[in-house]
Amino acid sequence: MKTEEGSTMVDSYGDMNTHEPSEQIAGRLVGMVVFLAGIVMLVLPFVLAYQAFSNPALIVPATELGRTPAASPTTTVYIPALVRVVLLIVMAYIGWLIAGRGAQMFFTARREAQRGSAHD
Repeated sequence: MKTEEGSTMVDSYGDMNTHEPSEQIAGRLVGMVVFLAGIVMLVLPFVLAYQAFSNPALIVPATELGRTPAASPTTTVYIPALVRVVLLIVMAYIGWLIAGRGAQMFFTARREAQRGSAHD
């Protein structure tokens, strides 16, 4: 700011902030929580898939194999197993999207807080 004499007056708060604004802290915290939730949602399908490959009865129960008619094993065995595998893939994809959104929120919180303070 310029005074009447033409000298420059220094603001009391200065241009250098030593602490983060509360919006930035809240945005980064929410971004971190969403990111961690996405990571958990990414790990869960891999754990379930590992358990299914270790114990195939989780995907196709042995009771269904024993009573499968010879004419159509596709409808009673393969389609439910395929549905379970597709659901694992969908869970992993949704976890990936949520983790990506959380990381985006985390990194944009600081930029938005800085951009907002620059325009004030």
